Amino acid sequence: MNIKKDVKIIRFMRGENMKHQISTEVKHEDEIDITELLLILIKEKKTIFITMALVMILSFGGALYERNTSRKASIIVNLAEGYNEGNLLVSNVLERVYSENDIRERNRLSLDEFAKKFKITGIVPKEIEEKREFLLKSGEFLEYTPTNYRVDLRVGSIEESKKILNDYYKSLNDYYKELNESRYRFKYFDERILSDSEYNYEDYLKILDERKNSLKTLIKGRENTRTDYISYGFGYRKVQLDLENLETIRVQDLKNYLLATNIVKNPEKFQSEFLNRKLILENSIKEKKEEANNYKKLLDRYSFEGENVVLPKGVKISVGDNQKEKYYVELMASYLSTENELVNLQQQLEELIYVSKNLKMGTEIEKAYILESLQGIVKSYNAIVQEVNTLEKKENYIRYGAIVKLATPVEIETNSKAKLILVMGVVMGLFLGVIVALLKNYYQVFKKFNKSLMLLLLFSISSLNIYSMERLTLQFTHKEINQGLNPDKTPFDVSEILIKDFLMKKVGISAEELKNIEIAPIFPTGSIGSTESRLKSGERYLYIPTEYSVTLNLKNKVEEKRVKESLIENFPKFYIDSFFKSENYSYDFLKEYTNYRDVIKALNNLIESINLEIDLRKRSTKTREIFYEYSNLDVELNRVKNISFRDISNYIKSNNLVANISLEKILIEGEDKYTVLELNSLRNKEKIYETVLRDYSIGEKQAVVLESGDISISSDVGLREEQYINISKMYLSNLNRENSLRIGLLENLRFSKNMKEPNEEQKKRIEIGLLNVQNELNEILNSMVKIELRDYRREYIGSVKVF
Repeated sequence: MNIKKDVKIIRFMRGENMKHQISTEVKHEDEIDITELLLILIKEKKTIFITMALVMILSFGGALYERNTSRKASIIVNLAEGYNEGNLLVSNVLERVYSENDIRERNRLSLDEFAKKFKITGIVPKEIEEKREFLLKSGEFLEYTPTNYRVDLRVGSIEESKKILNDYYKSLNDYYKELNESRYRFKYFDERILSDSEYNYEDYLKILDERKNSLKTLIKGRENTRTDYISYGFGYRKVQLDLENLETIRVQDLKNYLLATNIVKNPEKFQSEFLNRKLILENSIKEKKEEANNYKKLLDRYSFEGENVVLPKGVKISVGDNQKEKYYVELMASYLSTENELVNLQQQLEELIYVSKNLKMGTEIEKAYILESLQGIVKSYNAIVQEVNTLEKKENYIRYGAIVKLATPVEIETNSKAKLILVMGVVMGLFLGVIVALLKNYYQVFKKFNKSLMLLLLFSISSLNIYSMERLTLQFTHKEINQGLNPDKTPFDVSEILIKDFLMKKVGISAEELKNIEIAPIFPTGSIGSTESRLKSGERYLYIPTEYSVTLNLKNKVEEKRVKESLIENFPKFYIDSFFKSENYSYDFLKEYTNYRDVIKALNNLIESINLEIDLRKRSTKTREIFYEYSNLDVELNRVKNISFRDISNYIKSNNLVANISLEKILIEGEDKYTVLELNSLRNKEKIYETVLRDYSIGEKQAVVLESGDISISSDVGLREEQYINISKMYLSNLNRENSLRIGLLENLRFSKNMKEPNEEQKKRIEIGLLNVQNELNEILNSMVKIELRDYRREYIGSVKVF
């Protein structure tokens, strides 16, 4: 009861304070005192708390929903030079990811709608934006193609979006890798055409020669430039050696055999084509002669001499350009090239005429030898193609394996108003709690709801999966990781090396079990924003995570423990060994070739190849230790060359020993015929060079006195002198080659008259001698491998940790 109110009413009825006709205190019967209200709220605090909790739970759910719907998977990518935004959305890649992730069924999206879900924004440095704004004021526009792009995606749940974006990035790189890889895939020689009657033996050699030349052009110089052992090993040097052996041994032996015997696969077909081929060559020769004469006339017309120029003291010199000098040098080069082509055509015509005489098909033994030789040539060539394709695939992967580089890992970004919703929930919960507390009739309902809520909470806790999963951390610290690369310069992909190579092949995890293993990069939150800010400030920056978490959810503690222990104990070594495999070099020329001369040629080619590689490694080494080690190998190589190899070669030649006299005579006869043809060509070339060197105009000193009195000298001074020296070198090389061929003819003449097959003791001595040389050369090669790998291992050991 309100005691104060009752007292005032009694006083009024008694007539107290009558002098005041109107009371100044206006009171209402339904007025509630503040103290009473506070007492009610305190009394019903439990109801208020429950109401607030309920509203806050609802607002929390709303905040989660808002946060979830506004979240998106985001990534920042860096594109290689020459690529732009248009290269990020590729229809083939979109369709592949769309199909593999079943977007149509799971998200009810068409392919076009799916493509529109990708939001791509170029990241433009602030400096460029400021320049654009400045130029726009004057009506100009600055062209700028970003190299970094932010890609946002939301399709289905946020985890699904994250997976799709990751899949798309990988598929996009696979697409460009495969696109570029097709350019380097060299074709194998189809052995089936050897049984095709439409081809003559020389046709096979011609086809092979064209392909071989294309292959040589493709890899030209790479044996001297691709020296990173981890990336290429001695691969290109080995290919160069194998091509040399194929060309100078297998192919040349068969050419010698065919030229000496005049055997063709189909004499009638050869003869029917002979006249036309002869006519084509004759016409080509006439054309080349005319072309050479035209060049000669121009050279005679533009032949001029200049005076020596003496520069006065203190006179300035400015470097200019002299097209006249360039023109003369280019004209001379074209003339010499045409003359050389003419000589080569004449040699081909002589060879064709020579072969066309006394054509025959050969005996079954002869045809079997030719077919066997062709099969050996094709087998060797295809082995080389396989080596080249493997190297080119690796090189392509290094160059094009990551056209799209990750500037950040895929991260979940949001611009939600979840915090605002939570704050509003607290306010609304308090307000509604007060109202509910005053409505006592709802007390029992809230009480029951509170009990239900507690039961629901207990049920949720009891239903939680109490299963504990194994978790590990992978850490990579090798120097290339900061560029997102493996030690061999290929794009770094922890999933590829960990899942496919290690867990599946090494540990034996099935494809089904792999779905329960999660690998995620460990990186600080906000890396997207941080990276974007740095890129806008003009930095060249890629955020490359160096740590990854691995979660094993195999539902089997024993299996998880086994996998965990294997990762900790074996993965670091496995990763390093994947890039530092010791390739065992083991050439076996004694098994590959049937006669001694071929084995000696192959061993000599190997010696020259090793010598070139040692010189190259000595020049490019970064430490004195390695330089001295290669110097020691150089000494060892010279010992093998000048003692072991020389002794066994001299023993074979001095005793005129051959494995097969009849075959050796045929090969030598064919070799001599080719030698005579080449000697004729060399004589013709020497005449050309002699004439050119005699009449060559060294040229003018391109100096001009300017109005200021200064002297302007052409930047091309010395071009003619350089060309003159090169022509002299070529002339000298031809003379040396001619002398070598003449000596070869004399040696073959002596050798063919005295050749004999070795007895058993001589065979054994030759076999042991050649085998010793081969083993010593293989040992030198493998010592080079150890030198290269040892320093790599020193640097990379301990660069991978699992904990």
